[in-house]
Amino acid sequence: MLLRVFLRYRRTLILSAALVVSFLFMTLQVRQEGPLVDLVERGLVLTVTPFLKVYAAVTSGASRLWTNYVDLRRVGAENLRLQDEVAALREEVGRLTEAGLENSRLRRLLDLPAGLEFDLVTAQVIAKDTTNWFKIIMINKGSGARVERNMPVISTEGLVGRVVEVMPWAAKVQLLTDPVSSVGALLQEQRVTGLVTGDRGQTATVKYLPLMAEVRVGDVVLTSGMGGVFPKGIPIGTVTAIHRKSGALFQEAAIQPSVDFGRLEEVLVVTGQRGPGPPGGPRGPGVVRR
Repeated sequence: MLLRVFLRYRRTLILSAALVVSFLFMTLQVRQEGPLVDLVERGLVLTVTPFLKVYAAVTSGASRLWTNYVDLRRVGAENLRLQDEVAALREEVGRLTEAGLENSRLRRLLDLPAGLEFDLVTAQVIAKDTTNWFKIIMINKGSGARVERNMPVISTEGLVGRVVEVMPWAAKVQLLTDPVSSVGALLQEQRVTGLVTGDRGQTATVKYLPLMAEVRVGDVVLTSGMGGVFPKGIPIGTVTAIHRKSGALFQEAAIQPSVDFGRLEEVLVVTGQRGPGPPGGPRGPGVVRR
């Protein structure tokens, strides 16, 4: 049993015994000087030194390993903190970028054509009727902002449509591309009138144009002001094709709307018209309510 314990812990026992003997001989050296003491001391030094070197190396390595582990944990925590900061800064940059783009769009909304002056209410598009080719949109202003049924809705590019249903804090807008929509139209160059109706796509058609009118591709189509719903002079679109059917009393023209309805985000509801601008110069966009 003792032999098994000795064999199992022999290195520890030998090192401990060597240290004890070394301590005793150091004490003996202090008390008595002699050749025997010197010889034994040298032997002990030669025997114990390798063990002491190994012990020092192991202790130093363990200390460095622990220090590196602590530093690594510290670096990991700092890395996580920096990642959180980067994510927060990216979110802030995205928010500021979107706010800048929205501000730019709203500024363009107020840059109306010369000679037009309206009372306006700005509104955001909050929903689109995806089941009907974007023919109806929902805006975030309603009767609480003095929005009423049949009020015209415009954007920077031109005519969007008209309000068809009003709720206290929202309203539905029928786009001019809706097949059941109709808008009195005026060709800017020829000064002839017609009626714009929507198609099943993202285009519209000007109907009831006189046969003798020289309609050309590229002609600009404006609201005529007839019917009492849409003020005169708002851009509707541009002629892309002319259709003259044999035996028909009128000709028709396909138009591409000025407004990109798929990218519509903000609109202006025309709550009233303040009158034409003064001769000789443009007037501002009138009163705008946010």
